[in-house]
Amino acid sequence: MAVPQELVTKPALRTGELEREYSLPTLRLTIVFHPNLQRIGQWVDLCPWETGRPDALPGELSIGRYTPEFSDQRPLEDQYVSRLACLLTPKVSQHADGRLSLRLEAAAHAGVRIGAGGHKGFIADHEALVKGVPLRLSHAVVLVIRLVVSGADNHSAPQDLLQKLLPGASADMSRLWHQIALIAPTNLPILIQGESGVGKELVAQALHELSARASRGLVVINLAAIPQELAAAELFGSIRGAYTGAIDRLGAFQRAHESTLFLDEIADAPIEVQVQLLRALEQGEVQILGGSSKTVDVRIVAATDQSTSEDNGFRAALYHRISGFTLHIPPLRARPEDIAPQAMAMLDRDVEVAASLNPCRCSELPEIAAHWARFFFDALSHDWPGNSRELRHAVMLIAQDKGSLLPLNSETQDPQKDAASEALSEQSLERVYRSQHYEIAATAAVLGISRPALYRRLETHPGFVRVDDLSDAVILEMMARVDSIKEAAFELKISHHALRPRLRRLGLT
Repeated sequence: MAVPQELVTKPALRTGELEREYSLPTLRLTIVFHPNLQRIGQWVDLCPWETGRPDALPGELSIGRYTPEFSDQRPLEDQYVSRLACLLTPKVSQHADGRLSLRLEAAAHAGVRIGAGGHKGFIADHEALVKGVPLRLSHAVVLVIRLVVSGADNHSAPQDLLQKLLPGASADMSRLWHQIALIAPTNLPILIQGESGVGKELVAQALHELSARASRGLVVINLAAIPQELAAAELFGSIRGAYTGAIDRLGAFQRAHESTLFLDEIADAPIEVQVQLLRALEQGEVQILGGSSKTVDVRIVAATDQSTSEDNGFRAALYHRISGFTLHIPPLRARPEDIAPQAMAMLDRDVEVAASLNPCRCSELPEIAAHWARFFFDALSHDWPGNSRELRHAVMLIAQDKGSLLPLNSETQDPQKDAASEALSEQSLERVYRSQHYEIAATAAVLGISRPALYRRLETHPGFVRVDDLSDAVILEMMARVDSIKEAAFELKISHHALRPRLRRLGLT
């Protein structure tokens, strides 16, 4: 059977260790939620096959209380799950592409919901299987079945540390752990690429803590937040009197001497800043403003959610200096198995979560287990445009406010869902709106409500501000105080997309 191209992993750096084969496609069944929280993340490969051997597919598979056995050598063992809950029939296309489809059918009276629509019977095509099909068994067990590319389990990686920093259960996360464990002890410069919110800084932290430089703290600098005129001082340091307002300052490179420097949002650095970085990396020394040059021993880890191509204004010479190895972090929607482990870690770390709704403390209570099972079942069908950052907001809302338990998987306006949004507290609404930088679409996605429903709620919120409510004088005063349009918009409690047209009319952009 031909391996689907979208499932072929291509390491950025091909070494003996990194050429391990992640090319065996399989149907993987993963426990997303279970009243016994230790079971979350356990998995079983239902349908492995040899490439080019479609005849290796079984005729029918079953899921129930006692079958199959998961990676912890135990079946589901939940008393509320039927002995025979769901039947699966895999089929391979007779065409040359060898694409897989799967028929899923709930057993009669088994209390099973299949797919985003909660069906009793469902035919999943290849695309649906790559994305993942959610299953809910009884009131409190949630599974996902997905076509993944897996490789041999990696037992050499320091699992405890990596699980703590980067919780997950997907094959992609396992591969990421493996890569981190191999490259962290080296001095290679690392480029981390992935969408906003996927956890690039956490990956940088893991790389640092597994390196020989871990005894010194990781130094973090956000290049998108540095004004161009202050970039040299922030990066390389300054001597008092070097320029108007200059003070004695250690730059980021000096603070990171014999440690790791994390350059976040590197693709957003202006071209002049890129030139300064390139000079420092090529020479291994920095020129202190108003002072002498200084040799530094710094390992570079950079990250971006933007393109690093020359067509997008990124210097090729700098790219080659920072990308000794490139780590690609897939978005959360491409690894649904990681949703629950990340959510559990977030809840366990947050001391403010009400004990009555924290499954980390009372998952044995049926009503609590059902509460979270409903959330995770819906979460498997949500696209999570804000990735792990959005997941945290949703999890904390649900843990602290029962009224915010809203379905996430509907993309169309739902009157019942919009009515449920009225139960959302003013404080919860304001917290999420602020966390999403006052963007309507992003806030509605986090809350799981339609944009019209969100607008209706905001109309009655005492803190809601429209850009048209602000005078020219207020906007001009704010722009004089801050360094960027995004910062001004955040301080004014409006979307920066809404502020830009107003600034154009004022001749400021």
